[in-house]
Amino acid sequence: MKTSGVREVKNRLSAYLRMVEQGERVAITHHGRVVAELGPPTHATEEEANAGLRRRALAGSVRLGAANRPDVYPRPAGRLPSRVVQDLLDETRGER
Repeated sequence: MKTSGVREVKNRLSAYLRMVEQGERVAITHHGRVVAELGPPTHATEEEANAGLRRRALAGSVRLGAANRPDVYPRPAGRLPSRVVQDLLDETRGER
């Protein structure tokens, strides 16, 4: 397993993600102490991950959120033209 500091991983994240895609694991250190590991997902499929989450919910170690309700989170009617969006952003940000 490769070991790298937080700053190195942050600066070269794409390269480290390519390593992980090839199956390598990376131990991430902060001030010389391993604080995290970066590696491929442990669940082979989304269904297996969901099953594990459901088991944890039944055991009481996690609480699942409610499903999104369309009446609470309606889909936007449409998109604004990019020029309008840019003008609104410029107005909000003011001079920089």
